Amino acid sequence: MYSWEWEDFEDIIKSHQTVISDPGPLKNPIRSFVIERDAELGLVMQTRGPQDAKGGAPTPPPGTVRHNMDAVTFTSIMGLQLVAEGVQPNAERTKYHDDPTIGELQQDSSVYRLKGSVYPYERVTKYVIDWLANLDSVFLWPDNIEDITETKKTRKLGSDSDGPVMSASSTSGGNGRRCVQLTVDGFTLFLCCSEKDIAKHVDRPGYIVYLGNPSDEFRDKVRRCLSFALGMYLVYLGYSSFCENWELIHFDAVAAYSLGGKAFDLGPMPPSPLGSQWEWEINREVLSRAVNALYNNYEALNFGTVSWAYWHAVAATPHIAGAHYGAAIESLERAYLNTNGIKVKRALLDEQPWTALQKELDCCITQANLNAEVAKILGSKISKLNEAPQSVVTDNLLSNLGLTFGDRESRAASLVRNKSAHGKDDEVDIEWIRNLHIVRIRFHRMLLAMTSASDHYYDYFTIGRPTRGLAECIPDEISEKRC
Repeated sequence: MYSWEWEDFEDIIKSHQTVISDPGPLKNPIRSFVIERDAELGLVMQTRGPQDAKGGAPTPPPGTVRHNMDAVTFTSIMGLQLVAEGVQPNAERTKYHDDPTIGELQQDSSVYRLKGSVYPYERVTKYVIDWLANLDSVFLWPDNIEDITETKKTRKLGSDSDGPVMSASSTSGGNGRRCVQLTVDGFTLFLCCSEKDIAKHVDRPGYIVYLGNPSDEFRDKVRRCLSFALGMYLVYLGYSSFCENWELIHFDAVAAYSLGGKAFDLGPMPPSPLGSQWEWEINREVLSRAVNALYNNYEALNFGTVSWAYWHAVAATPHIAGAHYGAAIESLERAYLNTNGIKVKRALLDEQPWTALQKELDCCITQANLNAEVAKILGSKISKLNEAPQSVVTDNLLSNLGLTFGDRESRAASLVRNKSAHGKDDEVDIEWIRNLHIVRIRFHRMLLAMTSASDHYYDYFTIGRPTRGLAECIPDEISEKRC
């Protein structure tokens, strides 16, 4: 396997005869080590040393919260520069023996990030590849990937220099539509599906090839925008950088975060159609519009935080998911209102009538001769009575965006948000699950409207999952009437 086919830090470490030069938090000396990606897509390291190995970082007291900066440094006679960051020893086992050369101490540790530079001298990065998991191949991709393998074999007969030499060569390969080409902020990129069996432990592997050397921040934004547009959480594993002839310069493997493993259980649900002809079609221009619209509004809508809240709502258990969706929607609303300077009415009564009413209410409390502490609490509550509930603020914002919502949508959104936040007392049923679809659709429509990412949305509430215009509401399930 080549370094541009999949992340191969395990083979690189082995082939470069790497040894530990600074054990950091680990006990030493260390005779051997292995670093690999486990079934949960984390990075794990096992070290082996003599039974009397000493040292290591002191164990923090129980309850300590800290940013683990502990590192292990490696050296190689073949030029590999390697550092493991965020190393956390988790378990150790000692096999004692009368002969110390046979006895052994094994330490198991987790690693947050593994950074390696293959060449000790400077080379210019021309390409960067982000390695991904959970890139579902269910889509009909618009662009092609073609693999060509050339094999050459020679055979020489006899011991003399003039002996005959037989030679032959063959070429094999295959191709298929498994990628899409996009341009975002001047960078050309290719989102690609990998062969299913290319990576151990990785479900639905994929990658993004960038032409040039975009920053980590840029690539992180692109992954978040792609995740939302495609309706599936792309799990980031790390990246590799290459020079102009595709020789590996640097790799950076990270312990992947997959929403606690939930990402792989979520079926793809794009918020809007990505093509115009077939189910699951990806049209390059349609996807490009969505991704670029989200990227161009990334900071304005605080999309890094908003998308984080959204995906945790999607992955949450049903009884509490409504509260997560409510938090994501409110976060999105605040960012939009703060950035665009839109005035949304946040009070139930105008200032003059409310002031008069508040004076009367305060007077009633005074005349009641209540306990001072009780009077203070009631007075505090009165001062907040004129604040419009979040549902009213949201409705005003939706009107500003040109979105309409039916009675069923409004009731469902309020119901699941409030019950989830304050405690759901009954069982989760089909109706509750369908109402959660409504709240998710509300988030989709708001974000699509705020960014102009699409003119349509998928109605996951209605049987058959129809496509609707962005301004069109979900029809009432009982009356079957459209708004």
